[in-house]
Amino acid sequence: MEPNLNPNPSAPVPTPVYMPKAPKAAFTLDRRDRAFAAILFALSLLGLSPAIFGGFCAAFGVSFAALFLLCSVYLYKKETRLSAFSCACGVLALSCSAVFFLTSGAPVRLLTACGAAVLSVVWFSALAGKPIFDGELGLAERVLRQAGQSVTHMPRSVRAVFLSGRRSKAMLGLLCALPVLCVVVVLLSNSDAAFEGLTSRLFVDAGRVVSRLILAACLFPFLLALGFSLRKEADEGKKAKPRKGLDTGFLAAFLGLLSAAYLVYLFSQLAYFVSAFSGILPKGYAFSYAEYARRGFFELCGVAAINLTILYLTLLFSRKKDGRLPAVLRALGTFIDLFTLFLICTAMAKMILYIRQYGATVLRLGTSAFMLFMAVVFLALLVRFFVSKVRVLPVAAVTAAVILLVLGIGNLPGFCAKYNYTHYKNGDLPTVDVQYLFDLGDDGVPYLLLLRDDANEETANSARTLVYVSVFDHYEGDLHTIYTAGAGTHTDFVSEGRKFGGLYAWNLPRARAYQALDRLLRDEPDFMGDNAEEGEIARYDSMDWL
Repeated sequence: MEPNLNPNPSAPVPTPVYMPKAPKAAFTLDRRDRAFAAILFALSLLGLSPAIFGGFCAAFGVSFAALFLLCSVYLYKKETRLSAFSCACGVLALSCSAVFFLTSGAPVRLLTACGAAVLSVVWFSALAGKPIFDGELGLAERVLRQAGQSVTHMPRSVRAVFLSGRRSKAMLGLLCALPVLCVVVVLLSNSDAAFEGLTSRLFVDAGRVVSRLILAACLFPFLLALGFSLRKEADEGKKAKPRKGLDTGFLAAFLGLLSAAYLVYLFSQLAYFVSAFSGILPKGYAFSYAEYARRGFFELCGVAAINLTILYLTLLFSRKKDGRLPAVLRALGTFIDLFTLFLICTAMAKMILYIRQYGATVLRLGTSAFMLFMAVVFLALLVRFFVSKVRVLPVAAVTAAVILLVLGIGNLPGFCAKYNYTHYKNGDLPTVDVQYLFDLGDDGVPYLLLLRDDANEETANSARTLVYVSVFDHYEGDLHTIYTAGAGTHTDFVSEGRKFGGLYAWNLPRARAYQALDRLLRDEPDFMGDNAEEGEIARYDSMDWL
């Protein structure tokens, strides 16, 4: 019989009261923390935010390098021992800042910025004495954990910097003064012409300024919380929990069926090389390098991506003994891995044929770089099947960073423009896509200028037309009628200055494009119109700073 816990059954049972969790107290700051917060605030407001709006160009490279060094100095501890992998991540992350000076390719700049951010988190975690978690996904878990801590610690960090002690009263005073300030400025502007002119100049780009302030207001708390959480929060590495894993028979049957299909595919390839198997090809099939290059490339890439997913999931969720896969899974995984490497080599050969036939593009070379990345990852998987200490994810991260550095420092769009122009002039390419050179933007301008006097009249006329459009695009001006081939006359062009985008949008390809166009307008003052004034063109000399 259960005891009666309520001595008075007629009395109502009190409802339990659930007290909400009290928010964590703000971080306690020392001089080092305050100096870090002050410099980070200035860097976010004056460097990172405008540089991001500028399109991840040279100013972003400078701001990122400054942020990297600031956080490294702030988090450095003498007693911390750094691994070779963490040092490699730090070197690669800092080297990524050079990419934003040297390339005009927006996808490469954006991917490099994302990769540099991930590598920096690994480096900062190592400096703070927080090791990468155990297990195959330890690197991803460390990065995601640190990003999550930065988000959750943002309120504590902001309270510590702005809302503690006298600072809280000062911030409240500033916030209360803002609406009053707006009313006063409007009244003073209406009362005085000089002050009205000053405020109109200050607020001519008010929308842009407000956008940058909003972005800075988002960046600063996150970066501040990242630094504070790394330096002040204890977070020891944890060991991976043992998993039971999927049944070996199930995985062996799954991989075995795929292996059988891939064996049939390899058998079919003999038709291209051995005459006894040529009957496999469709009736009337004529071997053509161009058709062979175009057909099946992206399908092979898709098969490689599927195989990578399957093999990596097998590695993660299979039952292991002493960290090693069962022998049957190692054998089947090795076959699929080697088969995929064969597919990657085939796809790369197809792409090389395609580039030789039709020229280089950013998409073709970018896809080739991705296939090279896949090849390295599959080699790492192959080693991992036999050496349990190898971690695939760190190898993939370093490989991706190196490839992005090569594409960025080598300036992929500029390489495509130079390759197509050079091989066209050497006779390796029958034609050159002038429109594609124009679509490359700043990197295509120097080669459009060179093609104006090409022996092929159609190419020369197209290049001449696109040079007119390029001048119009690169400078603020008034062009009444764009030149068309065969028109025989020019129209007036009056420039009102450069459309450069400011200091935050500077990069080397853009500077070279303006230098080439400056030289054109200086050497051929009547190029854009019969009535162009020499004084107007002479202003470009002062901008020739390369």
